[in-house]
Amino acid sequence: MMLLETIYQIQPRQGDKFAFMKLKWKPKKLTLVIIPDANQSVVRFRVPHLFAYIAAACFTLLLLITLITYALHAQTSKKANALQAKLSGANQQWNATLTSKDKAIEELQNEVIQLSQQAEQMKTEVEEMKKFENDLKSIAGIDANTEGKALASASSNTQDKPAEEQSSVAISGIGGSPNPASQEAIMKLGEQTLASFTALTSEVKELQTSLTETKQKVADKQHLLAITPTLFPTNIKVVTSTFGYRTDPFTHRPSFHSGIDFGARENDAVYATADGKVVSTGKDIYHGNNIVIEHSKGLRTWYMHLNKILVNNGDNVVKGSTIGLVGSTGRSTGAHLHYEVLKNGESIDPKPYLKANRKDD
Repeated sequence: MMLLETIYQIQPRQGDKFAFMKLKWKPKKLTLVIIPDANQSVVRFRVPHLFAYIAAACFTLLLLITLITYALHAQTSKKANALQAKLSGANQQWNATLTSKDKAIEELQNEVIQLSQQAEQMKTEVEEMKKFENDLKSIAGIDANTEGKALASASSNTQDKPAEEQSSVAISGIGGSPNPASQEAIMKLGEQTLASFTALTSEVKELQTSLTETKQKVADKQHLLAITPTLFPTNIKVVTSTFGYRTDPFTHRPSFHSGIDFGARENDAVYATADGKVVSTGKDIYHGNNIVIEHSKGLRTWYMHLNKILVNNGDNVVKGSTIGLVGSTGRSTGAHLHYEVLKNGESIDPKPYLKANRKDD
């Protein structure tokens, strides 16, 4: 136990008659008393009074420093906690951004794969369109070399088709081991897909031009076919007298037969063998009831010995329309149709035109 003791000295003032009654208390020293246990002696230390003030000042300074340090530490801790919270929020936002970017990259990669598949599908469709164009040309007879090309294209196209397209059974099952695609592989696939689409764009433009030309050619071919007398004029195609020289059925002398006779039944339908315009209908002792139809390129068809005429002069008729009925009027031995083709006013053999229709029989 320590005790602090102050020793004072009493001194009278000089020149004061009551000096003995006026005292001046002036501290001289401070005594530091240490009281140990009861069995030990008391220890005293005397220190100057100035030391006490210095010690008090040092204690106050130390206390002030401690308070300032504590305040600074509290402020620093607060700032550190705020920074930690801000850093944690930034990390969460960064992680969310990274996750979002990874997801976006994955979606873009899947889109690249889908575009690549679409490019392959588009290639197949372009090849199909090319095959269709070749087949169209072949059917229309526009190009003599097209048929072989079309068949070759059809054969190769069938071989190149995937099994699921060649099979009539719908197949939907897919599978395989997981092999994640690298970024480099996707980038390469994207470059290949871009090149494929660029090439396909050029092919499609060329195909559009080609199809437009083919369409026009087919239309021209159809128009030419429509105005060309290739159709049989009757349902019965039995020829009773051909074009050319023969023995006349009435005089039995050699004569020239300017058409083909079809042994049809009376009142069977007679058809226009091509699109055209009726330029003559009438009756005479040789041709009986007859019809003349003008087509194009100097071609006309003539239908004779009709029982009945079903069109009028100036009528426009289409290929295959009924224009009259089979009969035996005029110079005739029985019901039949005399069919004649004229080119630039001269009778020609109708047989070559009818041959063009044989594959449709």
